[in-house]
Amino acid sequence: MILSKMSETGLQQASETGTPQIREKGRLMSASEIDRTLVRLAHQIVEKHNGGGNLGLVGIKRRGVPLAERIGKIIETIEKQPVEVGSLDIQFYRDDLSTSGPRPTVTPGAIGFDIADRDIILLDDVLYTGRTIRAALDALFDHGRPRSVRLLVLIDRGHRELPIEAQFVGRVVPTSSREIIEVKLSEVDGADQVLLVERVD
Repeated sequence: MILSKMSETGLQQASETGTPQIREKGRLMSASEIDRTLVRLAHQIVEKHNGGGNLGLVGIKRRGVPLAERIGKIIETIEKQPVEVGSLDIQFYRDDLSTSGPRPTVTPGAIGFDIADRDIILLDDVLYTGRTIRAALDALFDHGRPRSVRLLVLIDRGHRELPIEAQFVGRVVPTSSREIIEVKLSEVDGADQVLLVERVD
C-alpha cells in the first residue's frame, strides 16, 4: 500500500477521474528520523524482552515487512545474535471481505519460522482503526500459539474502532478523518519518508 489502508479506494478514484483528490500537508519524518526511530524501538524491544533470544519479528505485508527486517538487523547488532524475521499476508482475513466462502487455507511455515512459544513482535507501518491488526492476529494464531504477541507501529494516527493498542510506537500523530498518513520506505517506494496528506473534495 502507498497510503494508509483506508485510502486505496480514493487513490483509484483519483487516477480514474484524473482529478487530484489529495494534497500534501507536510512531511512528518525524514529518512534519518525514521532510522533513529527504528533504533530507539529496537532498544525498547530488547529491554522489554531481556534480550533477543526468544524473539521473532513478523511484518504485515507490505510495509511492515521491511520495518521488521530493519529492526531485526538492529537487534542483531545489539545482541550479537540473529533474530528470525517473517512476514504475514492478511488479505484473506480482512473483515471487509465476504465471509460466505470457505475459510482461507493456511500454509504451514508461510510466516517463515515456527512461532510456537515465541515472543512475537507484530509490525505494521500505520495503526488506524485496528481492523488490520485484528485480522493479522487471526492469521498469526492460525500458524501456531506464541508465548506473547506485542504490536509495533511506526505511526499511530488514532481513530481506533477496536480495543487494540501498540506497545511500541514510533510516533503518535493526531489526525482528522480527512487526513491520511503516507509511509514510504525505500524497499517498496525507493525513498524513506512519512507524509501527511489530506483528501480534497
